[in-house]
Amino acid sequence: MSDAHPVAAPFVACREEPDMPPIRTAPPPTVLESRRFGRLEVQADRIVTFPVGLLGFDEFHDYLRVAPEALAPLTFLVACDDPDVAFPILPAELCLAGYAPEFPSEALEALGARQGDALEVLAICALAPDTGTLHANLQGPVLINPVERLGCQVVLHDSPYSLRHLLGKV
Repeated sequence: MSDAHPVAAPFVACREEPDMPPIRTAPPPTVLESRRFGRLEVQADRIVTFPVGLLGFDEFHDYLRVAPEALAPLTFLVACDDPDVAFPILPAELCLAGYAPEFPSEALEALGARQGDALEVLAICALAPDTGTLHANLQGPVLINPVERLGCQVVLHDSPYSLRHLLGKV
């Protein structure tokens, strides 16, 4: 009997399952009201669609990219259907120099991209309120095809990257 564990394939939150209902029948709203950001004008070229949502938030598909100048380079993905749901994000290469995981071909296909296409690779960040430290999820990066404005989240199982990569104290 072997002690070897099977290597888990990366989970790709990009594909719709055949029995899933259509994602959206109406266009996103033109103005969002957010407790955190106030009134947000929605421009179509700033909307990114996540066909199956983000992990744990599969009910939200369209996100507005918001970039408050005072928080640069931190930006936010704000859910169009509930603007109080927002994810702080950073380019993954700012979180860890040399961050370059291999992404499964189904993620690229779901984004309408091919190997070598320029994709945004982002890390969702979180502030630990007890320690005041900022962490980045490098094990579950968000991929965005800026040309198609499509996104997905990939879980990199058995990778050297951390779910809570320490960025520093805020």
